[in-house]
Amino acid sequence: MAWFLSCTSAKKTAASKEEQQTLPELPLSELDIPVRLAAAPIMAKAEHLVPAEFTSDAWPQFMQPSCDFRYKYRFVRTALQISCNNNLFNIRFGGNYQVSGSKCLCTAGIPVTPWISGNCGFPPQPLRKVNMALSTNLQFLPNYSIRSNTTINQIQPVDKCAVSIFSSDITQLVMDSIRSSLVAFTTAMDQSIAGLSFTKFVTQLKDSSYRKIAIGKYGYFLLNPTAFRIGQLNYIKDSFAISLGVSCKPFFSSDPSNHISVPNSLPALLQTESRNGVRLYLNMNYDYNFLSKTLHDSLYNKVFEVKGRTIVVKDAIIRGIGNQQIELQIDFAGSNHGSIFLRGTPVLDSAKQTLGIPDIQYSMEGEDLALKIGRSLFRNKIRKTIQGKSYLDINAFLVANKPTIDKQLNREWVPGIFSSGYIKEAKIIGMLVTRQNIQLQVFISGELKVLGGNL
Repeated sequence: MAWFLSCTSAKKTAASKEEQQTLPELPLSELDIPVRLAAAPIMAKAEHLVPAEFTSDAWPQFMQPSCDFRYKYRFVRTALQISCNNNLFNIRFGGNYQVSGSKCLCTAGIPVTPWISGNCGFPPQPLRKVNMALSTNLQFLPNYSIRSNTTINQIQPVDKCAVSIFSSDITQLVMDSIRSSLVAFTTAMDQSIAGLSFTKFVTQLKDSSYRKIAIGKYGYFLLNPTAFRIGQLNYIKDSFAISLGVSCKPFFSSDPSNHISVPNSLPALLQTESRNGVRLYLNMNYDYNFLSKTLHDSLYNKVFEVKGRTIVVKDAIIRGIGNQQIELQIDFAGSNHGSIFLRGTPVLDSAKQTLGIPDIQYSMEGEDLALKIGRSLFRNKIRKTIQGKSYLDINAFLVANKPTIDKQLNREWVPGIFSSGYIKEAKIIGMLVTRQNIQLQVFISGELKVLGGNL
């Protein structure tokens, strides 16, 4: 009884030690993706947004600021010239204006003489010229909205308007009137931008960021963000450029269950300098049922010819057997049928980026499979090529699969939205084998860019 209790206690101690083993905490992952948007559609919208013509109230009727004076004007702008540097838009445009004014004598606030009129820019005179400049400073706010502050930098008449019949220069009066119209426009524009709502987009982003997403046969991915950031907006050649970034603790697993509660709101948006590059530290956790299914799907009904005999793989099962060891069972049919069992301790060489099983052992169950081909096949093949050596060259695996990875990074996601990028480095930096699962820690670095076309 004492011997039984001591054995039981030893097994519990070994199991508890295994359960206590964990991989070290990984640094935060940083993903910064430059985004370029074709400027032409945005410029077209800006041309549509800024009025092509500014006029006095009730044009073509006169407006009368005093009893003895009335006037009207019309200003037609030229095409916009837009630049943007670190969220600051500068908008320049020229224009042509025309003005007509009338004067009379008043007594007790009532006109008592006929109106005497004069004008500038009406046929046969040419239109008068004026240059203007606006600036708009954009701010991306922590609550994922935008604020703009638009100011008028310049209203400079190139041609002055002197109405000879009055012997007076009314240029400044016209400029002040145009400024007043521009102020009303810029105020309305800033209010419209402040009223933009990103609630729907932010809600979708929040729900998907904290929920596991199925990624084909690779399992379930969780982004788990801790911070979002946005860079500075710039206009470069024919495109607007900005960067979008996220700090996160990503996770891949075979378990579809969500163990992280979705917060009520996303982390506050940070306005930062523009950045680029992907540095991804990824925890991966796969249970043996998932791994066995993956192996089964890959190997089922694979046919091998050995020593003139046909061997068909019918099943492949992987399981944890304790002490950081795994067992791989492969069931065969065909000329012979039976099972092969491979057991050993996977060892990661992080410097060489290889996985090996230095203590691999094998056994076979079946009728005459072990007797007829076991020694020649498994002793020669396994002991000479696997035991004590690597059986997976991770770098070679990456090179072999690089075309597939690049294809996923370089493609059109939705109409008008393209991505381009490449993997610079990918390596396994940690591994832990338990009875329940295999845990991996992976580091990936690279570049990813997004290009928006005709949005």
